[in-house]
Amino acid sequence: MAEIDTPDSEVIGVGVAGLQYWLDASNSGLKLAAPPGHAKFLLQQTSEVAMASEVFNNLVLHVRDASKVPPKQWYREFCRTEIWELWQDTEGRFVFIAPRQSPSRYFIVDADFKQGEVFGYPPENADHDCYPLPPGLETVLIVNWLAGMSDLILHAAGVAIDGQGYCFIGTSGAGKSTLAASLAADPRVTVLGEDQVIVRYIDHRFWVYGTPWHLNPAMCSPLGIPLSKIFFLEREPNQNRIKNIKPFEGVTRILQTAFIPYYRPDALPGILDHLVLLTERMPLYTLSYQIGSDVMKLVL
Repeated sequence: MAEIDTPDSEVIGVGVAGLQYWLDASNSGLKLAAPPGHAKFLLQQTSEVAMASEVFNNLVLHVRDASKVPPKQWYREFCRTEIWELWQDTEGRFVFIAPRQSPSRYFIVDADFKQGEVFGYPPENADHDCYPLPPGLETVLIVNWLAGMSDLILHAAGVAIDGQGYCFIGTSGAGKSTLAASLAADPRVTVLGEDQVIVRYIDHRFWVYGTPWHLNPAMCSPLGIPLSKIFFLEREPNQNRIKNIKPFEGVTRILQTAFIPYYRPDALPGILDHLVLLTERMPLYTLSYQIGSDVMKLVL
């Protein structure tokens, strides 16, 4: 795995959308190095890692080698796919599993997302820098952490323009990355993410944040900005068209594309309440555009 050009460390801190998670490998013999997309999201390291768990929205993950994996005591299955699983153990903790990793990777996280452990790196990997959170499973971890606050990740490109945030929601192939790259040519634009952004409701206002999980590490930013408009991309490449849609249609479209933990019935009512509020407060549009045209004019 490629690494950022920083010294390897026993501790790495990552900040995404007001969430801070610290990977502490000080008792594992492992050295940590983050992937390129995380470079802008790394936090200043501190020797007082344990103190971070006392602050709201901070999670400390203690990295253990594979020989320390505890006996399986999880009894409730939330969801199982080919690449990840989510369970709950007998103590009420969340158990995130990447079964395709060799050996399998496990995150065991307290229900309040303050403390957790990461298992899976064998001792013979101690000579190699590593980042112990597989990309897909890291996203699932954040999805479930956000769900406890009724916030969510959108399958969308996001940009900041003159202090305002704009989301462009669409399925794979809808043109999110192309649109983000086109808008990025304007010096007023900061790309928050080309494929995934986080929307949070904080202090009676909706905010959009960048995320690190993108193919192009240059197309993301840790910035958070008040959300101003939401667009739903439609593939009509031969015309430029923008059209208002109603809140109910907006909720329906978001439910079809967002990273929503439907397997968590405890979290769904709050998420749905926030979605209804979001679509009632936010201007919603469908957007189709011709590649090479002045998309900025349409957006603004």
